[in-house]
Amino acid sequence: MRLISRVPATTANLGVGFDTLGLALSMYNIFEVSISDVDSLEIRGEGSEDLVNRENNSFLKAIDYFYNLYGMVPPPLAVRIVSNIPICRGLGSSASAIVAGLLIANSLTNKNLTKEELLKYAVELEGHPDNVTPAMFGGCTISLFSKEKMLVKKIPFPKGLRIILAIPSFNVETETSRKILPDCVPFDTVARGLAKIGMFITSLLTNDLKDLPSILEDELHEPYRARYIPNYSRIKEEIISAGALGVMISGSGPSIVILAEKDRDKRLKEDIEFILNKNGILADVLSLEIDNEGAVLEVNKCIA
Repeated sequence: MRLISRVPATTANLGVGFDTLGLALSMYNIFEVSISDVDSLEIRGEGSEDLVNRENNSFLKAIDYFYNLYGMVPPPLAVRIVSNIPICRGLGSSASAIVAGLLIANSLTNKNLTKEELLKYAVELEGHPDNVTPAMFGGCTISLFSKEKMLVKKIPFPKGLRIILAIPSFNVETETSRKILPDCVPFDTVARGLAKIGMFITSLLTNDLKDLPSILEDELHEPYRARYIPNYSRIKEEIISAGALGVMISGSGPSIVILAEKDRDKRLKEDIEFILNKNGILADVLSLEIDNEGAVLEVNKCIA
């Protein structure tokens, strides 16, 4: 039996939704597995040198984790991975691997758990839900872990809103980016943050986007993570001045997510490339669609 899973990249936090909001993007990792006589691993694309080590491979670790839950040992597997999501750039590469590993292990063991049931395990492996939830379900999601239960809601994203993604050439380790965050923040900072999350979601639901540049001024994590992106504050200000509706650090960084109106995204993309270059950052700037499907699993298919 051959199984193939396609999982989208994700951008977490969306500025003000630290560890709660996430969005799936039209960039994908592909994982193919078949039962074999001996274990084998082939990786093409991003991070292939690092991922050949089983200890660094979140996909294989997720498979082992699932089998261990049921006191089982994985059979020898022939694994092929096409890695298109940049690693250590804040785009959910580990989340994609975890989600795919759980989906495939669930199928191989015939446990028939739902995506909702698998999500709990994905959060346990990842440590937070903001990437694994949109990777699993697609679209824009908000997640809450409450009383041993994962609650997930999907938020409709306005059709006139476009995503521009700037992926710098340098890495930022997630662990490093999380360690720099403070253990506590002032009460009024938290209160403003809660208001901004509510206003952001309301703006999306009502398609009233004019105040997004002000709403998406985060105070919980971006001021600390910005130090890993040279000239970030100036870059953000200049991109907003060029017409963006929002500029946010993607997850733990260093990728930057820009929200743009549909009729301005092409011109804005050119402006962003100029602004980044002027501020000394070499980056790939992409226009991406929102993935609304999330992770998919097909049986008896193979990578071309």
